[in-house]
Amino acid sequence: MKLHSLSRTALLPLLLASFAQCAHAAEPVHISLIAINDFHGNIQPPSGSVLMPDAANPAGTRVAAGGAAYLSSLVQQLKSQNPGRTLVVGAGDLVGATPLASGLFHDEPTIEVLNQIGLDVSSVGNHEFDKGRTELLRLQMGGCYPRPADGSSGTVGVDTCMNAGTFSGARFQYLAANVLDTASGKTLFPATALRDVGGVKIGFIGLTLRATPSVVTPAGVAGLQFLSEVATVNRLAPQLKAQGAAAVVVLIHQGGQTSARTVQDKTCPDFSGPILALADQFDSAVDVVVSGHTHQEYVCVRPDGKLLTQTGFYGRLLTQIDLQIDPVARRVLAKDANNRVVLNGAVVKDANGNPLPLPQGATALQPDPAVDAIVRRYGDLSAPLSDMEVGRLAAPLDRRTNAAGESTLGAVIADAYLAGSSDPSYGDRAAQIAFTNPGGLRTDLSSSLAVTFGQLFSVLPFNNSLVTMDLTGAQLLRLLEQQWEKPQPPGGRILPVSNGFSYVWDASVPEGAAPGTGHRVVPGSMRLNGVPMAMDQSYRVTVNSFMASGGDALSVFKQGRNVQEGETDLVAAKLYFRLKGVLPVPQMGRIQRLN
Repeated sequence: MKLHSLSRTALLPLLLASFAQCAHAAEPVHISLIAINDFHGNIQPPSGSVLMPDAANPAGTRVAAGGAAYLSSLVQQLKSQNPGRTLVVGAGDLVGATPLASGLFHDEPTIEVLNQIGLDVSSVGNHEFDKGRTELLRLQMGGCYPRPADGSSGTVGVDTCMNAGTFSGARFQYLAANVLDTASGKTLFPATALRDVGGVKIGFIGLTLRATPSVVTPAGVAGLQFLSEVATVNRLAPQLKAQGAAAVVVLIHQGGQTSARTVQDKTCPDFSGPILALADQFDSAVDVVVSGHTHQEYVCVRPDGKLLTQTGFYGRLLTQIDLQIDPVARRVLAKDANNRVVLNGAVVKDANGNPLPLPQGATALQPDPAVDAIVRRYGDLSAPLSDMEVGRLAAPLDRRTNAAGESTLGAVIADAYLAGSSDPSYGDRAAQIAFTNPGGLRTDLSSSLAVTFGQLFSVLPFNNSLVTMDLTGAQLLRLLEQQWEKPQPPGGRILPVSNGFSYVWDASVPEGAAPGTGHRVVPGSMRLNGVPMAMDQSYRVTVNSFMASGGDALSVFKQGRNVQEGETDLVAAKLYFRLKGVLPVPQMGRIQRLN
């Protein structure tokens, strides 16, 4: 029967049914994303705490948070609220600078845990390159450490492939849209991922910190080019939309900071940082930017409507992102996000040693049994080494800096470097001065006065070698000026120095806008054991291998002569702590600031 011959009575039900189908098809689809960043292999609950809002305490209450088994429980809990329509995503630095329980086994435990939690896709952070691209590719594709050049699985050692002699690699996909292999012209990992969730497609772009070559050992990124984040996103976002993506999510290892007090503050007061200039230039097709790197917690909405998030670090929090999507128009109708605390129930004490109750209405999570079994296994395997006491402290040491840029922990580690490379048997090759880099000190020594090997490993997890070289007084002066010259962060990157070396800098002198333009060090103020240093005289200087290769944009170290490599920084520090017995807090004043 032809349509035009149908009576109105017969046509009406067909039209109503058609309208009902269209209305049903256009109902918004609720998609959830669960985001993490800067996990850094903290499979066991990390030290420290986070500040939660508390109806019973206007100032908020500090709680213990984190641990992979508790993180997994919260992930599964949130997944159950939107079953079949939830993805778990990461924004880099999932591995690297890790505690002993993961680091001892080349971060295979972290990959196992993230596989079990159900991570789907992640960008690559700068710390994923700590051991070079070959090791990063091994973590993605599997095989024992180290992975040979021929791609075979390698030889099983005592610290790798702990599951029946195998390691299968990450089930989640790393993305690296702006990391180009210069030899092949292809990206190191796929640039994008398209996931079909609840009948709609979600597109992901993964980006690595463009400045990665300046913050990792240069050898680790040799042959790789790091492209503009903005240009990369603006090329790929329209392509994802053309492929049917209803939402475009950027996973980027770069971030900002706010002055928010508690983790649930979504007002983003005093928001600043590199991520703003990037996110605000991203194509309008981008709906959500999941960021990392700066170890901050925030949920912010930019003026153009982009949702910008970060979830702190070490797995203490995760971000729950909710998207309402029109599946017909393939666009996001509404979006929201909240940072959720991974509350593990451990006791936190106040300044007087009194235990703090949980915030009103808060309930601690129970550990996920499957993940807890993985964590306990690696914890037990590493415990004999981790729990070994290597020394004692007279008082806690931390990375908090004074106005001049000194910290007690930085000074002690610099002293350990010097002690580890200045034995009298070295003769004229013995070190006279040592520097370390503040970014290489990953945690404080403040949880107890007894220092274990595991705690020391958490401070120095990179396994860098000590490198001693000749530098002239003029080169040392140039080095000190590099602390404030671009591309250093605002405020500079002041290096902890060993006892006996001192200098004065003037904060009223502007930071160098370009290499060679800074003049903050007061002329004639550099001294060694109280004696003014001569510009044309050579001095023996010890740094770690990351710094020696020009890391942190400290190019002067690449000019060193008579280079000699020694013990690892961790071995040198362990010996220093043992020999000291009870280590006193070092006096500050090696670096002095004017104005």
